[in-house]
Amino acid sequence: MPEPTIMSIAAVLAGRAATALATTALGGLYRYVKEQFSPEAQQVLEAAVEAPDDTERVEELGRELERAEQADPEFGRRLREQYEQADVEIHADNGSVVNQISGTVTGKVVQARDITGNISF
Repeated sequence: MPEPTIMSIAAVLAGRAATALATTALGGLYRYVKEQFSPEAQQVLEAAVEAPDDTERVEELGRELERAEQADPEFGRRLREQYEQADVEIHADNGSVVNQISGTVTGKVVQARDITGNISF
């Protein structure tokens, strides 16, 4: 199975394709992937879009994204950059909060949106 970020991108592309062209960043991500994919890979993309709940189709899209990223690192860089922009837009649309931690963390971390009361460790 492709790595988690690639699978997240595949799931977003498959699940949000109906609104992809109306949403600026997500539409850009969708168009970028479609333009960069071979005709065969475009069929995989469209199959995932037609059945976003079909895990096998979404995983196959993830594998296509991973293959394209391995073949062209610049594609991978731009794919992830556009995904980050689309992810922020998606979460801003529904009022969600995105908490991300990267790198090595030492100590305690709290990720939250609304907290009432105290936090203690």
